This record gives sequence, C-alpha cells and structure tokens, in this order.
Amino acid sequence: MQDRQLPFKTWKYEEQTKIKHQVFADYFDKWVKILGHANPLNYIDCFGGKGAYKDGKGDIYFGSPIIAAQIIQNNREHLDRDVGLVIIDSDSDNIGNIQNIIRYKNIRIKPEYVSKDFDVAINNILDEHPKLAPTFFFVDPFGFKIKIATLKRMMEISKSEILLNFMYNGVNRNLGVKDADKILIDLFGTDEWQKLRHLKKSREKEKHIVELFRKKLKEFSRFVYPYRLCFPEMNRTYYYLFHLTNYYLGCEVMKSSFAKHNFGRVEYRGKAKNQMTFLDYENVKIDEVKRLLVKCYKNSVKTFLEILEDQVDETPYLVKHYRHAIKQMEIDGEVTILRKNKTTKTGRPKTSIENQDKIRF
Repeated sequence: MQDRQLPFKTWKYEEQTKIKHQVFADYFDKWVKILGHANPLNYIDCFGGKGAYKDGKGDIYFGSPIIAAQIIQNNREHLDRDVGLVIIDSDSDNIGNIQNIIRYKNIRIKPEYVSKDFDVAINNILDEHPKLAPTFFFVDPFGFKIKIATLKRMMEISKSEILLNFMYNGVNRNLGVKDADKILIDLFGTDEWQKLRHLKKSREKEKHIVELFRKKLKEFSRFVYPYRLCFPEMNRTYYYLFHLTNYYLGCEVMKSSFAKHNFGRVEYRGKAKNQMTFLDYENVKIDEVKRLLVKCYKNSVKTFLEILEDQVDETPYLVKHYRHAIKQMEIDGEVTILRKNKTTKTGRPKTSIENQDKIRF
C-alpha cells in the first residue's frame, strides 16, 4: 500500500509480526553488543520484504532490515569492529522500497542489496566467503521453500546464529499435497514427515512436525528452541520462530527477550489468550523446576553450567528459575552446593550460584 504522505509502500501490521519484531530487536541489539567488541560481524536479512508496515491506527512501523540497520548504527561508535549488512529479496520492488526507507530515515549504514532467490544468494555468499565473520541470519519467508542443507551451511560459520520463521500453518496444509513433496523433503532433509500425514489429532500432529524439524536442526546446531506464535484472534498456531545457536547463553538471552514481551512466556498465544494465568507466576515455575531437577539429576553431581546446557533448549524455563529453585533446595536441605569460591571478596560466605559451582542432588 502506497501512502501519499510517504515515499515508500507499507504492509498491514499484524500483532504477531509486531511481537516478532520486538523480540528480534531486543535480541539483536544484545547480540551485536556481546560479540561486536571481539569480532567483525554480519547481519543478513534473507527475505527483506517491503520493510515497512502500517497498523489499524495508521501508525508506521519498520521491518527487520530497518530495525537491524538502526541497531547497527546506534552501536557503531561503541564497537571495535564493523558490522556488515546484507539485504536479500528476490523482488526488486521490495529492494527499491527498502532503499527509499533507508533514505527517508536518514540511516547512514550502507547495506549491500541482493535481488536474487534466497537459496541462490546465500550459497553464492558462502561460496565466495568461506571464512565469513560471525553472522546473524534472519530467515523470514512468506512460505516454506527453505532447504535445510542451506541452513546447515549457514551454521557452519563460526559463532553464527539463525532466527527462522517455520511456517507451520503452510507446512501442515501441504503435508498431503503431492506437488509439495520435493519442497518438504528439502525443508526437513528427510521423508520422515510422510508418516505424519494421517495423524488426526491436530495438537499431536503439530507436536510431531515441530519435533521432527527440531531433531533435524539439532544435527548441526547445538541449541535449537522453537517459539510458538498464534493467530492474533485465535489460539491456533500460525508459525514457529526457530532460534539456532551453538552457545547456551545465546539460547537463554533469546528466551529472555521473548519472555520480556509475552508476560514471561516463551510463546505468543494471540491477543485473546495473551495475558497472565496462574501457571505463569514465578513461584509456580520455580516449583516445577524443582521437580524437574530431582527427576533429571537425583543422586548425581552436576555443575550449574552443565545443568543449564542440558536444559536451556529443552524447557520453557529461564536461568533465573533454575537459580532460584536450586537456592530454595539448598535452604530446604534437598541439595548441597559445592561452591568453587566459598567467600565473597569481603570475606562473607557466598550464597550466589556460579556456573562452575557443583550441585549434589
């Protein structure tokens, strides 16, 4: 939609897209700050789109390419290294629209624009730059024509991460469509999805589809967490955002970013359901974590870091929930904490929990 007052076109802004952009902005800013002091970085927006949105009130919002450009610009003077920005879209009109927005907002970052098919563009980049700097890829297509083999190549870049829109609604609709078989084999890297075609219960089918895709992603990414986003007006899944990283801290920070914008939850349930319930209260979560820890680690000794790495992409709980649960268990005599440093710098007995502290269950 072209606004007469603006030199660029906009798309309709939906609630789940707004949440997606809020989470992305929160996380990407942290990613740039954490990695940017020690490494040159890249951000590659794999499906740039139009770059701008308008909501029902007429307010203008900007998409991931513009959000990323602004974050890079805002952090530039504080970083020791540069951050490269590449924007890919097969539609040259979209590329032109993003260029108009960049000029309109007076963003000084100069992106590299690639008007090609995503898969072709990414593989060309990886062929030409085998030692690419740590790169954050945002893969946010309209459909699900994504090849898992290409995602694997992307994750072979040291310290790279991917935020991927897995269009579950489209995948589910096309499981029984013969014309989609090749696309689905490329997406999953297997034909195992075929046995899910005939599952009748929708929630069971969804669970198995997501688990299969996550299992295949875990073959080349150490931590993989799927974030569920529902349609705004109904508690039915629209898509999942899969976050791929090889560092537990990356997974934890992304979960925290998501929880920040969703009442402490790591999913978006739609406007009707997106409010706190009894199960969302912190004390309830801590009790659940205590039971989980006993189940997983009874009669064993684990460092706090080992527990976090075991659990971070397996549960919806945050590091703070594990820390509070273990401290309560220590008070109640359910665990013993063997602290690496027994006292603080002022000589007081240490009560905090550090990554290398051992917990005896």
